[in-house]
Order: sequence, then structure tokens, then C-alpha cells
Amino acid sequence: MRNKPHSVVVGGTRGHGRAWVRALCAKGHKVSVLGRRAPSDTDRGLPGVRFFRADLSKPTGLQSLLTKIAKHGPLDTLAFFQRLRGAGDSWDAELAVTLTATNRFIEFFKRRFAKDGARAIVAVGSAGAAFVAAEQPAGYHVAKAGLKQLVRYHAVALAPLGLRVNLVSPGAMIKEESAAFWASQKKLTELYGKVIPRGRMGTSKDVAGAVDFLCGPHAAFVTGQDLVVDGGLSLLWQESLARQVSPLAGRRVTRK
Repeated sequence: MRNKPHSVVVGGTRGHGRAWVRALCAKGHKVSVLGRRAPSDTDRGLPGVRFFRADLSKPTGLQSLLTKIAKHGPLDTLAFFQRLRGAGDSWDAELAVTLTATNRFIEFFKRRFAKDGARAIVAVGSAGAAFVAAEQPAGYHVAKAGLKQLVRYHAVALAPLGLRVNLVSPGAMIKEESAAFWASQKKLTELYGKVIPRGRMGTSKDVAGAVDFLCGPHAAFVTGQDLVVDGGLSLLWQESLARQVSPLAGRRVTRK
């Protein structure tokens, strides 16, 4: 029996990934965290956490990085939170960061999981896999849709190895980095509270909780699934949402 489980978090220095890293740390895991940016001063002191810096839009050096991470022992869980940040060719870079890097990590680590561990892989996607977000480019949508199918493929392909592979799709979320902004936007958060059935926006802790479930023993027979974490927002018909927020809501409309 190992002293501590070893978990790898890709995209774990900000947002939902950081919340998951902290949750793993609280569980006593060794955590290997990969991020494009350095961790915050607070996270640098987390016990058992090692940080690796890399730009996944550039494949150079990735194999060496994977080898370094593997030296810290067999994996318990592998989770993907990365997304493209910055300028450049959004199509090629989106596919490189979301699909190519994820697939390379899975292929590299699939036979490096501890036999007595959770043996779980979770990727965090987006509502952009099924809906069109006007503020995001085409590459973002195609990458997120492809990630869902990549998860389904590996769920089947890796089942004989005893690995489970699942997806979490968050909705409107408040991250630690954006908390101050949302706190200053009372009318906007109230609007979200009206249209989201659960009555509030989600948080990174909600996403980490879903990942925790999929990595845990209660999800031992769950694989290839997309767990939507949006407070029920995606269940509503768009016309109903429009009626809810319209100033004409509740009025009888006379057709001519």
C-alpha cells in the first residue's frame, strides 16, 4: 500500500483546477500540478504539491515533462481543467490545448495508474460542446465537442485496464479570480439567480465536488458520462428564459 495517493491536475493553478488541487491536498494526496502560469503565493506552500510550468499549445518538451511527473509515482487520479488563454491562432491552439494535450497525457499515463487507487480520469469541458456561446470562437466549440467524444472513446478503450473516464460540464460559474467582479455586479448576479433553477451561480467548489464524486467509490460503475453542473440552467427552453427576463413577462401579448 502506498503512503499517499498521487494525483495529476492539468490546468491546476487557477479557477476550477485550483479548487480541485486544494481539495486533493486536504485529502492528503501528493499532487502534481501543471499550469501555464505560476501558482499564487498561497498555493506555493500547499503540502505535497509540486508545480510544473508548461504551455500546452506548444508540444515541445511535453514528453520530458510527462517523464518528470511520472517519477513521482503511479497515479490515483488524472484531471484536466486546462483551456486556451492568450492570443494566437485560436483554431490550432484550441485543438492543441484541449484535445492533443489531453490525449497525450492519457496515452502516456494509462498504464501508470496505481492498482489500489481510484484509477479515475476526469476532464472538465463546457456548455460550448452543445450550445453556441457567441463570445467564443469556432475553435473553442469544436474543441469542447471533441473533448466529449474523446472522453467517451477512452472510457471504452481503457475499461479493460480498469480505468474510468468521465466529463464534467460546468455552467455559469464564479471562480476565485472573478469573485470580486461578481460581488460588484449585484443586478447581474440577481438575474442569474432568476434564470438558474437552483437560484444562484455555481462556484469552483461545485465543480471540484463533481470531480470528487466521479473520482470516488460511489461512481465506481460510472464511465463515459457527461455530468452537467449548471444548477439546472440547461434544462430550460430558451424561449422560456427570454420570457423570464423580458420586461413584457407576465403581460398578455395581443397578436394582430
